[in-house]
Amino acid sequence: MTDKQKIYKDWMKFLDPDEVKFQLISASLYLTAYDLLIESIIQKIKDFYTNGFNENGLTLDTKYETQVRELYRKDIIIASLIWLEKNGVISKDDIQSVKNFKIHRNELAHELSKMISDSGKRTKTEYIGQIRDLYFKIQKWWFVEFEVTINPELSNVDPNELDYDEVLSFIMMPMNYMVEITNEELRKKEDRSN
Repeated sequence: MTDKQKIYKDWMKFLDPDEVKFQLISASLYLTAYDLLIESIIQKIKDFYTNGFNENGLTLDTKYETQVRELYRKDIIIASLIWLEKNGVISKDDIQSVKNFKIHRNELAHELSKMISDSGKRTKTEYIGQIRDLYFKIQKWWFVEFEVTINPELSNVDPNELDYDEVLSFIMMPMNYMVEITNEELRKKEDRSN
């Protein structure tokens, strides 16, 4: 593609209100899904290590520093992911996926104008479903390993017989909603191109 063709394609993308709308909607859905995933990764582990409160709020057990923070001092997200991997919740591939999600998140957050004006850039909408799937995997683990074991009402429940789509439907609702909206926007985009 020549420079002239690229400039033309860039302008056509920028001047297409449906494409601009699609990119802005999908970018906002992506950023929200990513933030939900990261918040749940970090906060669930912090909640696990919470051992009380003082005048400043909740307090964390000192084990949080040694068993989580020390795993990767430079980045609490990576430290938390390593903790989840060490506990059999996620795999090394999942950690790499989150790193990829973060790279794209930063691209969207810091270079959003390129998504609407550069014909070679786009929101990686396929990541939204992957984020949702990882979020589900982590939520399911917390439910099975902790909710079932500490909730007396669930003491007679066999975790292998549960329908986790139903059990986790409330907590998954925002994430599922974002995937549905993304898919709907993709269908609209495809219909416009036909």
